[in-house]
Amino acid sequence: SQQPQLLPRTTDGEALRYVPCDVVDAWKKRDFLIVLGIPTVDVEARQRRRHLQRSTCWRFPGVATRANNFTGAMLVLYVLARHPSHGHNYSATLLEEAAQWQDVVTTSIDEGRVTTNKTVGGSGFWGLEAEIGMSRKTYFLFDFALRLFPTVPYIAKGDDDMFLRVPQYLADLRTLPRRKTYWGVLYQKGGLFPVDFILGFAMTLARDVAEKFVSHKPLQRLVRLPYSKEREPEFLSLNMDHEDAMVGRVLHEMRYKNVVFFSERPCRFHNVHEGLGVRNVTESSVVVHHVWESDYETLMQRFGNDTSPAPKRFRCSKGWYIFDC
Repeated sequence: SQQPQLLPRTTDGEALRYVPCDVVDAWKKRDFLIVLGIPTVDVEARQRRRHLQRSTCWRFPGVATRANNFTGAMLVLYVLARHPSHGHNYSATLLEEAAQWQDVVTTSIDEGRVTTNKTVGGSGFWGLEAEIGMSRKTYFLFDFALRLFPTVPYIAKGDDDMFLRVPQYLADLRTLPRRKTYWGVLYQKGGLFPVDFILGFAMTLARDVAEKFVSHKPLQRLVRLPYSKEREPEFLSLNMDHEDAMVGRVLHEMRYKNVVFFSERPCRFHNVHEGLGVRNVTESSVVVHHVWESDYETLMQRFGNDTSPAPKRFRCSKGWYIFDC
């Protein structure tokens, strides 16, 4: 059968089209500890989420933003694709947002159509085409960050419906090894997935782990393969229906022995309102996922003054490490 025409790669120039050159130069001069990428969508409900994160948790000390001339340990970038509701272009409101905040990365990826009733901040599944789009954006994020930031020790993927207690997260991150680290809530193989992986609402990879992930040749092809119903088995062969399982699956397929899991309990990384392992927010909470729009400000009022916490201890258990509550 004829080989399908692969989709074009997003060039760095295209990805950074709406980031001024002097900002990119400033990023390259900085010594970031971590780049946190948040795949998100060019629709109004998601734009509100981005604004809520920027006006709350990205104001913690340690976050590099336009307001502080991008000085700080953690750079947060929003990763977008071209949405069908705007004719697969970027919307005018997104371009305004990008000009204002200078933290928006624009891929050439076409956003997949949502085919289910899942809602923003809710749990569940967006439909295969949309989920594969999320996996494409996730691959792009790691590949792009490794290239643009050739010395950054960690790259993470988060969600726009999470609240992050940045000072605690950074204090804990600084205690982890610079190599082999794969940190977050560990999904243990069984049930739906045949591999161990870190859940995608907050997954942090050491640079060498990210390099291994993006180097997988079959995945490099799949992320550029146009979506079609007939090709679904190919996408599913690397779990591209769930971006977090895809990362674990690829590391497993590559028999990468150099991964050390740092696992979180639901006392620290958890859902609120809905999803697996719903917990109330407590003093132990670090990543709170599936938050409502009204929660960001409440959480910032609660945790905003806790700016120099002590790192939490972790210990070895069953071949991986686990953080205390």
